[in-house]
Amino acid sequence: MLAGALRARTVVAGLAVMVGLAGCGPQPPDAASLLNQSSQHMLNLKGFHFQMQISGFTGSGEPVQNAQGDAHPPDLHARVNLKEGAILLEVEVVFAADKVYLKSFTGGWQQLTEAQIGEFFDARTLFDPTNGLFAAMRDTTSATRGNPEKVAGRDTYPVDGQVSAARMHQLLTLIRDQGTYRATYWIESPGSNLWRARLTGNLFDASQAATITFDFSNHDHPVSVTPPPLG
Repeated sequence: MLAGALRARTVVAGLAVMVGLAGCGPQPPDAASLLNQSSQHMLNLKGFHFQMQISGFTGSGEPVQNAQGDAHPPDLHARVNLKEGAILLEVEVVFAADKVYLKSFTGGWQQLTEAQIGEFFDARTLFDPTNGLFAAMRDTTSATRGNPEKVAGRDTYPVDGQVSAARMHQLLTLIRDQGTYRATYWIESPGSNLWRARLTGNLFDASQAATITFDFSNHDHPVSVTPPPLG
């Protein structure tokens, strides 16, 4: 009788544990899995819309205030707001067929030289498959997953981590290449869409903080960019 009662109690306890685990539902993915899956997913998209906002200290060496456009890397079409002293100027840029074109408020399209690109904003590196933002997700260390947050109406997990300054310098050459910066990614799960990414630290000056925020939408919407007519 005693042995039978003990066996019955064991079975009941086991069933209780199983029911408790089933009630918990699927466990949230870990930070490393979220970063790796989202990195690969974003690199394989046919296109997307992006917005980039730079805030905090930038200095005269970083003229870009914000940019938005559509991309199918390496091709990209965007509107960029540039600071020139106290004035904010909007220009339109096209990166297509390994060439870069600029349309300013004063006239038509012109093709830029490599030297001219380096003086203002080379967006080709932002989403480069080897050195760009999506690839940098895999190089993020000490990653931790936060509680779910809504971004653009989507359920996302924020993932915090550290990325070396040298790695971020590859993403945008105007970023300082010394030290370590904090990176946060808001990743949808399931689905792996990256909806927001934020980079913070002394990005452009050794003693003053700045932030770069990217917001993404229209994931996998096909984007085709062609060279514009000159003149």
